[in-house]
Amino acid sequence: KVVVATGGGPDALPGEVATGVMAAIDGYLVNAAARPLQRGRPGEDARLAAVLSPAVMARLGGPDRAVLVDEGLPQATAPVRITTEPVVLTGLADASGKVVVVTAGLAATTRTRTAKGPVTITRTGDLVLQPDGGTWKIAGYSLAVDRVGRGLGPTTTATTATTAPGAPGAPTPTTVPR
Repeated sequence: KVVVATGGGPDALPGEVATGVMAAIDGYLVNAAARPLQRGRPGEDARLAAVLSPAVMARLGGPDRAVLVDEGLPQATAPVRITTEPVVLTGLADASGKVVVVTAGLAATTRTRTAKGPVTITRTGDLVLQPDGGTWKIAGYSLAVDRVGRGLGPTTTATTATTAPGAPGAPTPTTVPR
């Protein structure tokens, strides 16, 4: 955990910040990966709104949804297991020492079985989190998603990057067939 301070900021990420950021990441993975696979139906946007900023929620209406949420896949017939590498957190503090932005390096793998066989989904990249009404929410991302398994159609890798709210020029999503 690293903090980059512009003034007299903390030398380490405060515990409550790290806890809030990790809660948002856990909530994202449960609601964007596990629940849609368990239920075999679209993600529940109301649950996602608890961990995604309004700007990211708005992007769920377009092609970014395929990167952010594991939907349209065969329903899991076994437990859905999500494992992550250690999440590297880097915070930015303002002149008063308050952490205002955290970037989280994410490497998560979701595994389950479906009626057609095993499914593995690997999601890697960075999440940008900002405080929002007393909680931390994902306000930006740069993710690569690789879905492998029978019944998934052609395997694709998709990368989408978006900037934090108010920043100009969010890149356009790209999908590359393999």
